[in-house]
Amino acid sequence: EAGVIWVGTDDGNVQITRDGGATWTNVRDRVPGLPAEAWIENIEASPSEAGAAFLVVDNHRMDDFSPHVWETTDYGRTWRDLAAGLPQDDYAKVLRQHPDNPDLLFLGMDRGLFVSLDRGRTWVDFRLNLPRVSVRGLRIQRQFNDLVVGTHGVGAWILDDVGPLVELAGAMDEPSYLFPVREATDWESWNRDSNLGRSTFEGVNPQEGAYLNVWMAQAPERGAPPSLRITDASGTLVREMAPLRLAAGVNRVVWNLTWGPGLSPGGAAAGGVTGGRAGSGGDGGGQGASGPPVVPGTYTATLVAGGREMAQTFQVRGDPAVQASTADYQARTDAAFRGQAIQEGIQELITTVADLRAQLESTLGTLAGRGVASAEEIRREAQGALARLKALDEDVLQRPPPRMGYRQYPRLAEQLSFVTRGIAQAQARPTAGQLQVLGEIEQGLTEAQHELQVIVEGPVAAVNRLLGGQPRIFVRRGG
Repeated sequence: EAGVIWVGTDDGNVQITRDGGATWTNVRDRVPGLPAEAWIENIEASPSEAGAAFLVVDNHRMDDFSPHVWETTDYGRTWRDLAAGLPQDDYAKVLRQHPDNPDLLFLGMDRGLFVSLDRGRTWVDFRLNLPRVSVRGLRIQRQFNDLVVGTHGVGAWILDDVGPLVELAGAMDEPSYLFPVREATDWESWNRDSNLGRSTFEGVNPQEGAYLNVWMAQAPERGAPPSLRITDASGTLVREMAPLRLAAGVNRVVWNLTWGPGLSPGGAAAGGVTGGRAGSGGDGGGQGASGPPVVPGTYTATLVAGGREMAQTFQVRGDPAVQASTADYQARTDAAFRGQAIQEGIQELITTVADLRAQLESTLGTLAGRGVASAEEIRREAQGALARLKALDEDVLQRPPPRMGYRQYPRLAEQLSFVTRGIAQAQARPTAGQLQVLGEIEQGLTEAQHELQVIVEGPVAAVNRLLGGQPRIFVRRGG
């Protein structure tokens, strides 16, 4: 409110001006129970209500270790004591009122953090994983709705996305509730090339992705787990997270901004994880493998729990420092899906080749006991097929054991992994070189598929003919 300024002193004065400092009024005598000569630690002028303010007094220097917190709604003419529900052997340091919900208060004390959903009538210990430490500063970071906590002795802490607390009082009347989803950012991140040890200090970054916060009045019944569906602006299913492991209370599930396995923009199956990111199920789990990254835009999360559905629409943006266009992000996603399709082909070949090798080796191992007249010819054809399959597998498709990375040149599987990882993790249009490599791997896959077909129609077919009525070599469908 323009012109209103509060000032507290270290000897118990509580001053207010409503005309920008031209005149002042000392209201200390109107605060019931305010200790004489007390240190006025903090005055929080309400960010949303005219005339409202919160007074925090630290009197421990006078051997008074009890909390002192008051509220006024009429510019200090009258005050209400808020300390009754707090630990009476700990003193208060700082209070903040949430600008979107005047009933939501955060209070830092000498031994931790408390929160109130009802404007100080009741308080709840809110340390979570915060150490038992003196909280000296609190700030609500408006862009991300984070609570920043400044402590004495263990640095700064951040509680990511306190948005659920804004609506929690109302949500608690529902059996389940999906809170509004804040804008999610696909951050561009990287690591240094070398290990700097302890020469630099780095904090812990928040978990990346969209924070999907869910209230459950009670734990879900066995056999009916909740789920979360993510759809894009056209209604296409992008990811389904199920079953969710939710508990009674507020749960957080983090969607890592990637497509789910078996899903694609065209709706056709597109399983696999090439080009994606590691699964990130958050507290709720249920996310599993990851596919290509999504394109920034509008998405909808739908909670299905207890026969009820609730949806929240939200935005996904790219890293604002990158300034890539929507077309660039779309090209990245398209290339990642192309890489995923190639991976499926390579994996199918690897599986088929492994299966054929196992069957041929088993046939050779039991050939002597079969009583086949053409055993030597079968052995020759089988060994020839095994040699060609081994070469296809280990020289073309994937590194042979021990798969020692740089000591062995990359085969198709490793080449594909390198290029798709580079495509998916950079917020940029794929380079001409990356697309060229994808094309070369596609061509290599086509040639490998042809080689396998030649082996199947050649020595493998010959082994089956020579076996006659004996158990034959089965060729996997698609192999």
